[in-house]
Amino acid sequence: MKRGCTQCGECLNVCPVFRQYRREEFSPKGKRMLMEPVAQDGGSFSWQEVFDLARLCAGCGRCKQACARKLSTSDLLAGIRAAHPHWTQHLWELWIRRMGLLWPTVGFLATLAPHGLTPKMLESSLETAKALVGEKHIEQPWVAIAPDPARAATPERVALFSGCTAHNVRSWWTRKAESLLRAWGHTVLDASTFTCCGGTMHHAGQFAAMNAMREANAEAWRKLGKPRIAVFCASCQHGLAAYAEEFLEGDEAGEWKQSLTPLSALLGGAVAEPAAGRPEGYGYHQPCHWDKDCDMPFLAGILPGLKKGTGICCGMGGILKMTDPDLSAAMAATCMQGFPDGADRVLTGCGGCALQLAAAAKDGVAVRHWLDVVDVGDMNAPGGRREPCPFSAC
Repeated sequence: MKRGCTQCGECLNVCPVFRQYRREEFSPKGKRMLMEPVAQDGGSFSWQEVFDLARLCAGCGRCKQACARKLSTSDLLAGIRAAHPHWTQHLWELWIRRMGLLWPTVGFLATLAPHGLTPKMLESSLETAKALVGEKHIEQPWVAIAPDPARAATPERVALFSGCTAHNVRSWWTRKAESLLRAWGHTVLDASTFTCCGGTMHHAGQFAAMNAMREANAEAWRKLGKPRIAVFCASCQHGLAAYAEEFLEGDEAGEWKQSLTPLSALLGGAVAEPAAGRPEGYGYHQPCHWDKDCDMPFLAGILPGLKKGTGICCGMGGILKMTDPDLSAAMAATCMQGFPDGADRVLTGCGGCALQLAAAAKDGVAVRHWLDVVDVGDMNAPGGRREPCPFSAC
């Protein structure tokens, strides 16, 4: 029998929801004490009480990382959502699975909404929707990188997993990632049959949809010959990593786990050419879902002066955007306050974080995925300043 919570309180130190409310019942251990009876035998809570508590979770997984017994309150709440369905869960599934082609249109319509006349509960969702139509590129990349033949990693067959944000509204991230992989000598396979990782469906308690996505992605990987899977979104990486623990079996689970690789880890041995007009100050938002963050050391190697923000969660939280948009917006604002003065450009390695924080940023502050500011360089081009990058693959 799995032992339960010891009430040690370690999860309070890492939970972004508890940081917002400072109320015990909204901490992971507090919600676990209240909700475990519901999960086990139906408990005595009404449906509304279940919904009110279950929605107050960003699904970041930090409680499990901090817990000595590796208890995940996020997983507990996902199961409770599955047992107590709500219309927001079905709408979220529809948004992710069926409405991808409409994301840019929704973003454009959001920009037309009269400022100050929108119902308060919709304001944060509209701001995030506006980020769906962001600029396609910056005027000039901050740095160009190319592989140093003496230090570059061994080329591999790679299937690029782009994720929902890149697929629907940031297609240039995929093209940039493919260009970088090819510059490093990797063979980029046709991965167009990949679909959503399913992680956001787990958080929403839509387990049937999650399993369908997992099966589709695993089958696409098998048909490609089980290649390396390169990922440039931390949330996608987290969702895909769960396949090895909860979905695939035997040797195949180990092969899948071994194949998952952050894109930045495949770009080791880089020579960097910083652009003359790049910003002087920039921050880095570390996504919740990197088990091992390869992006930050990679970026620190090619963009000296990068400073990590102190905010721990952007507040996107998947379905949290629908179940509690005010909380989601408050968490994003708190996160943006954690960057040092002068960091008017913020980089991250997660599609959801990039959209959420771009919506919360104040005027004059821009939030980008790091693929927006990196370009493929030419080691043989005349002129320019070439700096060795100390980063080595994770």
